[in-house]
Amino acid sequence: MLEEQGLVVDVDAEGTWVETCRQSACQSCSAKSHCGHSLLGKIAKGQTQRFLVRTELSLKPGDQVMLGLGEGAFLRGSALVYLMPLLSMMLLAIVGEQLAGPDSLYTLLFALLGLGGGFAYVRWYSQRHRQNPDYQPVVLRKLVQNSPQAEEINYIARSGSGQ
Repeated sequence: MLEEQGLVVDVDAEGTWVETCRQSACQSCSAKSHCGHSLLGKIAKGQTQRFLVRTELSLKPGDQVMLGLGEGAFLRGSALVYLMPLLSMMLLAIVGEQLAGPDSLYTLLFALLGLGGGFAYVRWYSQRHRQNPDYQPVVLRKLVQNSPQAEEINYIARSGSGQ
């Protein structure tokens, strides 16, 4: 299970709103100077993201929690987002090539149509499965208030990072 620390910011009838701060493991990676993920991590560093989570725990704003997301859901979601547009683009490029020849503008147009169709499918799928509990983060546990992890989250929340 993938874990991320978060801060409870609101509790309402829908559930518990938890805010997380985007962090990156790039500082310990030897390939950080040649990696696009490292660049994106620098751009997004300190930004927060809010999640609605349902939990049986009694939580209040200011509580630190550990969120979890199943690895299977993460891998399925990643494969869908990255592979579906590419596969549909390649498939329709091959169709365009078979219909009009290898040097045809139709091959490019079919490829772009496949790419757009793949992105549209990903959007449709994500909208349709938005409430699927398999793809939702869950609260694993409440963190102790004076732990080093909790102090780091408190510092981020007080500094107003990402707002």
